[in-house]
Amino acid sequence: MNRSEGSAGARVMILSDAVPQRNGVGTYYHDLMEHLEQELGHVEMIPARANCIFKKNRISIPLPGDHSQHLYLPNVIPILRQVKKERPTILIAPTLGPFALLARLVARHKNIPLIFGYHTSLNKLATLYWQGRFGKLSAWYLKRASRVMFRHADCVVVNTEEMKEEALSLGAQKVRVMGTSIARPLVEKPLIPFRGEIKTVLFAGRLAKEKRVMRVADAAAELPELTFNIAGDGPLMKELEEKAQDLPHLNLLGWLSREQLLAEIDAADVVVLPSKHESFGSIALEVMARGRLMLVSETCGILQWPDLAAGLWVIREGETVADALRRLQEQPTSVLCESARKAHAATVDMNAQTMQGWLDVFAEVRTR
Repeated sequence: MNRSEGSAGARVMILSDAVPQRNGVGTYYHDLMEHLEQELGHVEMIPARANCIFKKNRISIPLPGDHSQHLYLPNVIPILRQVKKERPTILIAPTLGPFALLARLVARHKNIPLIFGYHTSLNKLATLYWQGRFGKLSAWYLKRASRVMFRHADCVVVNTEEMKEEALSLGAQKVRVMGTSIARPLVEKPLIPFRGEIKTVLFAGRLAKEKRVMRVADAAAELPELTFNIAGDGPLMKELEEKAQDLPHLNLLGWLSREQLLAEIDAADVVVLPSKHESFGSIALEVMARGRLMLVSETCGILQWPDLAAGLWVIREGETVADALRRLQEQPTSVLCESARKAHAATVDMNAQTMQGWLDVFAEVRTR
């Protein structure tokens, strides 16, 4: 990888409201940090749950519509001491929340360039979760806070052109469309050859409304000859548990560590992501990196990257998850194996482009 002029020696600190490896954003920046450690003078993450006030009691604010996700209030004094000690030259706020607002204040006070990550569409989430008075108040507050972050960020990082337009409409001054890096173990561990058949189906992600995970359970009811594994946790867990009682081939794995998830991906033949709204879909990239088939909904943001889209299978309009899986079962083995090979090759290129893109952004914000 060629370093961008101006990025060498950069000292990066990430103040993250997302819990590392717990959701898409948390995983994105955890993986990014692993790669940047090889390129920069210093990279450090200050994650929310490990640096919040009232740490012992874990006092936090559940997000509207999904109480499995929380906002934590930062323990300001120790964080400021760490900033003083490490002297970062760039601050990153991966997503909106109290830690992001603290990053903005620190950046403004100490004149440090700030990069803000906008990876989840507020407009689309509002249609799912923010009904009623409390929901409308939450939507109003989050959009207002987003505008504050956008106005003061030296660069806003998004996953797609659609997200770029949304960020600009909310006041962002400079927006950069960025790909997704891949965790080093996913890249470095030798591939287990794909068998070219469809027997095991995996869903991995938050068990939430926008992921449409119940459609995977419905597919399990229609396709008893296949094994369905669902990995993750979230507000739909109880409903899935009730569904699984009558489906012995539907397995609920709960939340998995990164190593456990890697093993499940390698054991699967196809991974399904039927989300209603998915700004990018990091799990799709991970699956492709392991040489497995990835089946996504038409609204998945990763399809906006042509090189990656060529290695994906899409749930067509009017199709159920079961319909799409049957279509895959009908494909010749040679077609499926070639698709998996193309998917793997595309992710290797994406990883290199993404890391170079971040180094370019670091160089740009340091010369503001």
